[in-house]
Amino acid sequence: MVKYCSRCGARAIPGAKFCRSCGNKLEKDKTPVVKDKDEVYEDEIEEDYDPEPSPIKVELTKEEEESLLILSDIIPLQKKIEELNKEKDTLEIRFRVEEEITEKEYNAETKKLSGDIDKFTKEIEEKRKVMSSMALLNLVDEVVELRERQEKLEEIFEEGRIQESTYDRLKKEYKEKEKAVKAKVDEEEARLKQFRRNLVDEKEEIASLKEELFARYSVEEFTDKEYREKIKELETRNIEGLIAAVDEVIARMSKV
Repeated sequence: MVKYCSRCGARAIPGAKFCRSCGNKLEKDKTPVVKDKDEVYEDEIEEDYDPEPSPIKVELTKEEEESLLILSDIIPLQKKIEELNKEKDTLEIRFRVEEEITEKEYNAETKKLSGDIDKFTKEIEEKRKVMSSMALLNLVDEVVELRERQEKLEEIFEEGRIQESTYDRLKKEYKEKEKAVKAKVDEEEARLKQFRRNLVDEKEEIASLKEELFARYSVEEFTDKEYREKIKELETRNIEGLIAAVDEVIARMSKV
């Protein structure tokens, strides 16, 4: 009997002790124990009669899926830019503080790093042009923006450039907006996590179908051409890419 996680509803792998999606400990199956010929204790078979929860199906629009796949290409580029900027900082320390390299070496390396940063930045801009807007990422950006405003507000207040009454009023306004937007982020995050669980289930189902197709092909039920066409039909969606993109988005959300 197929079992599902009591916490998140994901389908459990047979024999698994923990949910592959959320890590929740799975309850053990209880097999009816027959004491005599027809004697079965009710408490030992009660679980077998519990209705199994149906997995929640979450679907994204075609535009959202395409945006996720583009995002999965953009995020590694952003990480490369971050690494290059760290290299520039380290290079400056080596030149100005530790004096390990000459000015000529410093200028040459700085020019090369800046060129690589510009190249990756342009590549990201080109990808963003064909990327539809994602509500989730827009919400995350909005939370970040509101927090930056609060930091700037704190600075100008400490510098004595605004009165306390103005500071209190604006701080309350930004806090309330942040709370409201963060609530929407949490809703979208839950939706995205369930979408990921659906993708994992779909991946497992496709793997099973591929194995069946291979068996049918092996016993010569299909021709080589028919087999390749059927496999191609199963691979129309880039599930691996979608899962990777979802993981990246969720990781970004964890920072807000």
